[in-house]
Amino acid sequence: MTYVENRTNVWEVLAGRAPQDPSGPADSGLWHAVADRLNPGRARPELRGGIEVRHRTTVRGGRYVMLRSPEDGGRSCYLRLTPEEYQLALMMDGGSTVARLVAEFARIAGRLAPDQVRRVVADLAGNRMLEELPADAFRPLRETEPLPQRVGGSLLAAARGRRMLTVNVDGALTGLYNSVGRLLFTRPAVWLGILLALAGGVLFVTTWQRGGHALFLTADSYLLGAISLLLLNLLALGLHELGHALAAKRVGREVPAAGLMLHFGLPTVVVDTSDVWMAGRRARIAVTAAGPVTGLALAGLAQLIGLAVPAAGGLAFKLAFLLYLHTFFNLSPLLPLDGQYLLMDWLEIPDLRSRALAWLGGRLRRRGTRWSALDREGRLIALYGLLAVFWLATAVALGLRLWTDRVHGLVLGLWYEGVAARLLLAVMLLGLTAPPLYFLLGRIGRGWRRWRQRAAERDQEADMPRRLAALHACDLGGLPEPALQSLAARARWERPPTGRQLVLAGTDQPAVLVVVEGALHGRRPGDPGGTIRHHAGPGSVVGLAAALTGRGAALDWHAAAGATLLAVPTSTVATVVGPLPGPPPAERAEAEALFADTPALAGLEEDQQLALIAAAHPVDLEPGAPVVLHGPTHAVVVESGVIAMPDGIELRRGTLVGPVGDGTPGMVAQTRTPVRLWIIPDASDLPPLIGLPARPGAPMPSLRPGAPLAVRPGAAHPPLAVPPGPPPERSDEFDVDRHFEKRMWAFAGVLLVLALGAGALGLGAGPAWAEMPAERALLTVDRGQAIAHDGGDRWTVRAGQRRYLGAGAQLETTGTGRARLTFPGGGAVLLCPGARVTLNSASVTSGRQAAPSGRLTLDNGRLLAGTAGTSAAYRPLELTVARAQGDVTNRGSAWYAVDAAAVTVANGSVSAGGVDGAPVGGDLTCGDGVTVPQPAATEGDQPTEQPFPTEEPTTPAPTGTPSVSAGPSSAAPSDSPDPTEPAATRTPTRITTPDDGPTTVTTRPTTKPTKTRTTSKPAGTTPAPTSTTTTPPAETTPPTTAPTTTPAGGEEGTPGSS
Repeated sequence: MTYVENRTNVWEVLAGRAPQDPSGPADSGLWHAVADRLNPGRARPELRGGIEVRHRTTVRGGRYVMLRSPEDGGRSCYLRLTPEEYQLALMMDGGSTVARLVAEFARIAGRLAPDQVRRVVADLAGNRMLEELPADAFRPLRETEPLPQRVGGSLLAAARGRRMLTVNVDGALTGLYNSVGRLLFTRPAVWLGILLALAGGVLFVTTWQRGGHALFLTADSYLLGAISLLLLNLLALGLHELGHALAAKRVGREVPAAGLMLHFGLPTVVVDTSDVWMAGRRARIAVTAAGPVTGLALAGLAQLIGLAVPAAGGLAFKLAFLLYLHTFFNLSPLLPLDGQYLLMDWLEIPDLRSRALAWLGGRLRRRGTRWSALDREGRLIALYGLLAVFWLATAVALGLRLWTDRVHGLVLGLWYEGVAARLLLAVMLLGLTAPPLYFLLGRIGRGWRRWRQRAAERDQEADMPRRLAALHACDLGGLPEPALQSLAARARWERPPTGRQLVLAGTDQPAVLVVVEGALHGRRPGDPGGTIRHHAGPGSVVGLAAALTGRGAALDWHAAAGATLLAVPTSTVATVVGPLPGPPPAERAEAEALFADTPALAGLEEDQQLALIAAAHPVDLEPGAPVVLHGPTHAVVVESGVIAMPDGIELRRGTLVGPVGDGTPGMVAQTRTPVRLWIIPDASDLPPLIGLPARPGAPMPSLRPGAPLAVRPGAAHPPLAVPPGPPPERSDEFDVDRHFEKRMWAFAGVLLVLALGAGALGLGAGPAWAEMPAERALLTVDRGQAIAHDGGDRWTVRAGQRRYLGAGAQLETTGTGRARLTFPGGGAVLLCPGARVTLNSASVTSGRQAAPSGRLTLDNGRLLAGTAGTSAAYRPLELTVARAQGDVTNRGSAWYAVDAAAVTVANGSVSAGGVDGAPVGGDLTCGDGVTVPQPAATEGDQPTEQPFPTEEPTTPAPTGTPSVSAGPSSAAPSDSPDPTEPAATRTPTRITTPDDGPTTVTTRPTTKPTKTRTTSKPAGTTPAPTSTTTTPPAETTPPTTAPTTTPAGGEEGTPGSS
């Protein structure tokens, strides 16, 4: 991000504010000094030497001049002037009065503009470009404050992000750019950066989806993860700002300062690239875009480094995430960051973001201008608001994905680990949500202050002095005191947000607006984009002429930053003020038509024209009569006839003669025909429309004393804002605003696609174990409840709940409860009802493809194990199930069932007690006849754990293919016949390992038994110890323990169990 200086203007100077300093109580000495400095008769401004000048061109063909003040041991100030204003500044040699400058500007620009001349003088003074600058009247006041108050104010300013710790880095950056930095801007480096950004984006999305690296864990520690994220965040911000700084050096500008500050409540790195304002539009766009582009390229580089060096993969993933996060937020049109400045530099429209959000908010409330009634600039502003909406939708979708995929795992890992872990969780969540919380708290604070202000303002008697002070200091201040009191009694305070349209051209204005703080910007509908015809600062009155004449507003008026207004109902003003002062209505209409035809006066605001008319008077002259200017500030306007200048040039209707600024002009022309003139007694300083001139130096009321500077103080009226005035003449050969509108529609389409894509990504959940420490397993209860014992704590986990379990944890599913233990990589163990296990260990061996492993002890019941996993970033789970009859282990992907006495293998390589079993396929159950599908084992499947199916047993159809079973020969038939037992089509491999004795292989019938559970009994026969549908089995050695039989449907249980 970049920092901007205040564009100090005449109204801010007249409001008693020293440049670069916070608001404070007005100092009467400073007020009178400034008023005297701008007095047309006495003030003689002198331009300083050493000012840097650059001539630039706008995108719409207009020309402007950028000025940079000498440093003088401090930061430089910047100012944008029109070419005519710059010529006027060159005339400030200390010998010309302001009145003379008004006359010279009328000659240069061809129009009378006393206010514009005074603004240029004040702008130059406020930006330290004139000799004999006004003293800082507020620093002594702050130095006399008590130390605790000063310290507290400094801490509060730091918390609000308004204080910085900076150092001078221009020399170091120049050396860095000259050595290696210039290589980064070559064509091969640019193409390499593009390739890195594309490749890194694909790698990052793949890594995120596979859960290859944790975001909040470092060395299986959330505390180290938080510390590493904080440090990497500063690194990411530093790299982002380094991109801005090197780009500034690329375009030949200085980077005077860099440092640290709090932004959105978080520590951040900043560099001052405001010197880029001296460069052209494309250079500014390039410098602004350099930060996000640097982030994208370095994020891709980090991902490639993590791929090449697996040991650094975790830190590389975190750094890439932070770089992408900062890039995404910096490109936001909703926030005052790089995205806003890119579009504002590209479109060259001031207050773009604020006006767009204000229009959008108005339309949401069914207010404001409809799309069909917007002009070109209005449509560009509305499209900016549409971009902000699409970006916000994308941010919400990605935020939800971040929560479900990562933050939920962080909460699960810390919430159940004690008070210290919960405090760490709170700190990390505060860090994640700091920007929206900072924004929300700011809104709450502003709302609270406004409520207190409105509560105080409702007390009319207590608030009356402030209202009267505001009226005394504005253009209404010359009215009699009773009239001012009548206006103040009906007035109300308004504090509109920046960019809100307060007055719509052509409509009746409900209230006359007195500007107390901030400013209002006026433009005419249809003006080229970026035009500001009038800038009404503190002391100005908007809508006075409309109130007195009953006409509609001539301009659209928008609120600038920090505007505080005193609104007086139009009817009250018309009643209190009475009829419009000046000539009779017929002569006033005649003068208005004349002034509209006079180029030198047509650019004046309606109030200013009426004020001149009220002070002017007509004169009729005979042929040959002299045209005399009685004073240096007098001027005449030719209404009819012809006058001749001393050099013979003839002047006709609509010509302004004078003022000359100083001396005694006397006769300046002679009439050739009967002539009617309008004489303006004081053209160097516009008089008020009504009443006498306000008291000199009358200060505005201090509404917000001690308000600190904004984070971006130039956001209200930055130096690159178009100076107020009529728009330059333009060629209609190419409609720039139409071209911009097409591009904005394209950007809106791209953001809409991104928003829809982000929403589609949010429909699929990521790996639930991504933020789980490697030595733990994720417990998920699918049905019923489970009881977990971990570290002396006993938990009852119900359906839909999750927990992380560490080594030594015991887990039991009660009743009909079913649960899952998921290991890193997605390998899962499904616990059937009544199962009880102990998690002995869990670990992950790092490498290019991580290798998870785990060890369980089966104390009771039955479990199903799927070791294939759901992520290609991990190898299959190496699981060991310990039991009394021998450990069960797998090699690679496998799907099998384990109970106290038997192992049933559906696929994969599994051994029990050192005995391998050949898988033959088939389904697994929990002994209730309900088939449990194998968890997803391919990268295309959703990487979530497969829940247990509903409890609806199915009866598979018989088949003629014999199934194979491995186990001891059982001579004892079942004592519990079950005529309803379903038959199996293909039974998985069964491995039974008695305490001693060989293992024999028998075959099973493929037909359904009718009366017994014995699989070797044909229908209608007496059970035999070892009989099959084909040949009797061979004699075997009796086992020392009772063997387990397998029902036809593949259900298994221990003998004697019910």
